[in-house]
Amino acid sequence: MTDKKILFLIGLFLIPFVFAGSDSAVFQGQYFIDDSFQQGTFNFVFNVYDAETGGNLIYSQTKTITTGFWGQWRTELTGLSSACNDVTKDYFMEISIDGNVQTPLRKLTHFDYLRKNTNETTSNQIKINNHLYTQDITLSGVLNFILGGSIQEFVNKFVISKSLDVTGDINATGNIYSNNKLVCLSDGTNCQTQNISSGNQSSSSKQYVSFISTVTGNLAQSSRYLPLGTGISIAAGYTESSWIIDRDLTITGVLWNSASNDRTKTSAITLLKSTSGKSSFTATSLSKDIQGQLRGSDLSYNISLSQGNLAVIKYESGGAGGAIADLSITIIGHYN
Repeated sequence: MTDKKILFLIGLFLIPFVFAGSDSAVFQGQYFIDDSFQQGTFNFVFNVYDAETGGNLIYSQTKTITTGFWGQWRTELTGLSSACNDVTKDYFMEISIDGNVQTPLRKLTHFDYLRKNTNETTSNQIKINNHLYTQDITLSGVLNFILGGSIQEFVNKFVISKSLDVTGDINATGNIYSNNKLVCLSDGTNCQTQNISSGNQSSSSKQYVSFISTVTGNLAQSSRYLPLGTGISIAAGYTESSWIIDRDLTITGVLWNSASNDRTKTSAITLLKSTSGKSSFTATSLSKDIQGQLRGSDLSYNISLSQGNLAVIKYESGGAGGAIADLSITIIGHYN
């Protein structure tokens, strides 16, 4: 079979719709065998590989083309630019006419629209809120400007110049400030003590309080009540150990210490309160099992007690199994 030869000229026309998303490339050439131009209708297959030999097929398109008197042909291929978009690679086109591959493969050397090795950069100024920013007008430059500039500033600091009405919750992961002062939360956190001097007197925005009970002896298998004070005896009944709350307050934690603690059964320290007198006490959420713990603390509570309520500290035992010697308990909180 006589080898078929093809002479084709690669040309690319940058049509006005390039920036509107067009991806079209125009190719043209002449088809001849030996010294005879071929006129007629033929099946053209355009394959593009990422290597001259043994490469991967990147693009393929089939066209039915009618050549002219001089074997001339022209066709438009779409999608070639998006397929051959790796600027680190060279691309080679193979053309087959009626099943006959025209050799050698043609290297797609350089199309300004098809492949871009460098950015087309235009230095310009962008004006936002009467501020001028000098920025390269490239896709990467614009993205960097948006992510690192005004939008990031908007995300980092959103300022409301008028009043803000919120019908739902506001959940803040950071601190809340008013007039550059930290807002004091209802559970007592974020509250800073501020002394207000007046003559020889001073007052505080929050008054902290503690209730100390240090008992002499061992706490073991029987539940007991711990009166307030130091070096006192352990009480068997809550009526002997209760105290009256003189002002509304919030209890926020408990601390404990002991000479020894080898308890192997439940040994809970529980704060009880009563709103109706010494005849009836109920447990609050402050209940800490200190079994086997010589010392420790838990400051995670938020218990409200009102003026006139009664309170008592109870040691709740889970039965026989070791003892706690000379236990000291401190209940802490603040007056509201």
